[in-house]
Amino acid sequence: MPKLILFAAFFKKEFILFRRYLVNSLGGMLTIYIVFLLLFGGYRGFASMAGAVGGSGIENLVVGYVLWFFMLTTYQDVFHTILLEARQGTLEQLYMSVHGFGWVMGAKAAAGFVVNLIFVVVLLIAAMLTSGVTLRLDVLSLFPVLLGTLLGVLGVGFAIGGVTLILKRIESYTQMVQFLLIGLIAVPAERFVVFRLLPGSYGAVLIREIMVNGKNLLELGVGNVLVMYLIGFAHLFLGYAFYKVCERKAMIQGTLGHY
Repeated sequence: MPKLILFAAFFKKEFILFRRYLVNSLGGMLTIYIVFLLLFGGYRGFASMAGAVGGSGIENLVVGYVLWFFMLTTYQDVFHTILLEARQGTLEQLYMSVHGFGWVMGAKAAAGFVVNLIFVVVLLIAAMLTSGVTLRLDVLSLFPVLLGTLLGVLGVGFAIGGVTLILKRIESYTQMVQFLLIGLIAVPAERFVVFRLLPGSYGAVLIREIMVNGKNLLELGVGNVLVMYLIGFAHLFLGYAFYKVCERKAMIQGTLGHY
């Protein structure tokens, strides 16, 4: 019950921030949509020159872009929370919570997932209407696969957050992670087993199988889904363990709450 109250508090905070800064929130969604329009227009232009407009290429583009946005916001929820709390001088207060810092960040990530899911649904509908493609939205199959896909991204967020505790300002480097996430989605993990070990890559393959090829959870295979979760939890564990190492070093230096 206390953990549910913690989650409810973070969800309420996310809703209040969205409503209070509504213009900025809508502007961010509009920016993401405009970037999709540019990518879609560029793809159509290239495909027209190649004489191959339409088809599964556009469907994969829509799925990949929406998934990239979800992975990006999930990663930023962890990293930006740590960075913002450090800047405001309130990071140490999170460590004083009776729930523990891990549970606090878990509740923040869960609340962010719910809010980001709403944004993703809106973006997906807009992208489908713009591109004219039809994707299968099997919620019962998509939801568990999506959760498993985002586990590894949370691990990346914790790892970057740990580096932030030590170096404080690394924004010029964290921007590279945005492009790294694109690579994780685009790698042919369905053909090369080694790529499946990357954060989110195997989940991206399974999501495309559901939304583009129309497969359900049973057709994907329980074994494949379990492997995806094992990979995701492994990345989450490694990312959080690395964060704890950085946290320990920052505590020894006495700079945990300093910016």
